[in-house]
Amino acid sequence: MRYRLKPLRLCAIALTALVLAACGNRSASTSIAGTTGVPGYVAGATAYTPATQTAATATKPRPVAVAAQAFAANAAGTDLPVLTTPPVATPAQGALVLVQALTQSPATLQTIRDNSGNIYHRIGPAGTYSDQHAGTVLYVSENAKGGAGQVWSLIKAQGHAADEASLYVVVLEGARGIGAWAFSNTAPYGLRTPLTTTAANSIVVSFWGPADYSGSARDPLNPYFAPPGWTLGGQNNNGYNQCSGAYAWTGVAAAHTVLDPQWSSKKSVKANGSMWLVEARP
Repeated sequence: MRYRLKPLRLCAIALTALVLAACGNRSASTSIAGTTGVPGYVAGATAYTPATQTAATATKPRPVAVAAQAFAANAAGTDLPVLTTPPVATPAQGALVLVQALTQSPATLQTIRDNSGNIYHRIGPAGTYSDQHAGTVLYVSENAKGGAGQVWSLIKAQGHAADEASLYVVVLEGARGIGAWAFSNTAPYGLRTPLTTTAANSIVVSFWGPADYSGSARDPLNPYFAPPGWTLGGQNNNGYNQCSGAYAWTGVAAAHTVLDPQWSSKKSVKANGSMWLVEARP
């Protein structure tokens, strides 16, 4: 005997199928953080006005200083093949630019570029963190061109447009090049080994990629705290589910100074975050 399904039962079956399909699609792009209901995109940028020189100091080299900073991040599931920072004013010529990218997987990143035509080179090899599932890489451009409205973009590889990712930029003036640098993805808050600077009057920048536990609906944010004595630049916290990270810097008066900075966060941090530490020397 053949039975005919009633319209109400047909609707219930169709709705169940749609829910199962949606769950399947969501699980295919699982975030490393796991929070839901977060904004699709967050960003920030700040330009710094260089200090005015007096006649007595006009002929002296300008000390290394942070001239601008910017960051951008997108949540998992956001269809964003190119992640771009807000525009910011930078020195017209001669800046040293550091760019950290944090990606949902090492395969997410295709390249880094800006709208001024500068070339970016990796500092060391690409790294991983968060149970080795997420990727982290640090780039530098020396004697970079800039100006008003400069932006930086993370280009995602084909098939990875919906991956969560974040981009962090620090622009320095008065820096001739990179001195010492270090990377660690084994210590929960700091480096595997301390860093020793190579020059006097340099600036050391720390880029942190924590593998934190996510926030909750009641307490969605997980702010990060820079090492004592360091200036916190920008951050997007892990409650936003956006491959979160943070950066900070400190001035170093003497060469051969040993630095072992320790970050912290509001909530607990797993033992496999990541930290880049890089010296910009005059």
